[in-house]
Amino acid sequence: MAFVLACELPDDLWYDVERDVWVRDLGDGTVRMGMTDPAQTRAGRILYLRIRPGKTVAVGKSLATVESAKWVGPVPSPLEGTVIGANAEVMKDPNIINRDPYEMGWLVEFRPAAASWQGAGLLTGEDAVRAYRAKLRAEGLTCMRCADPDGADSAPGLMGP
Repeated sequence: MAFVLACELPDDLWYDVERDVWVRDLGDGTVRMGMTDPAQTRAGRILYLRIRPGKTVAVGKSLATVESAKWVGPVPSPLEGTVIGANAEVMKDPNIINRDPYEMGWLVEFRPAAASWQGAGLLTGEDAVRAYRAKLRAEGLTCMRCADPDGADSAPGLMGP
């Protein structure tokens, strides 16, 4: 796991740095995708999420619509393909994205149109870290996580009881 200005960047993911989304290969011709730590930080506490399974999406078009206290907008797709499923837990509690954007907070399962999608403008490892370091410094962004309103997911002494 790499950290850039307090933003987590797991080593096993592919990143579309420009669009602030990540891709995880599930090994069966499908992938999971979600918002990056910088994206959830910019959005603030996420309140509502809309995802349409079955939707065919072009690169740069909306995988999902996110509404937060600060922003309403699309989560753009880094790949062409079809949304085959939505994360049911995130649909019930969108704030999971703020607390855990990479594991529990994934947004969609997706079937890419191209079998070899890796390298289609996506970065991984040290290349992703370098790109995020430059982007976050230029933006002056440092990541933070939104705590669960009841404090249940807070670390003692940091953000809650």
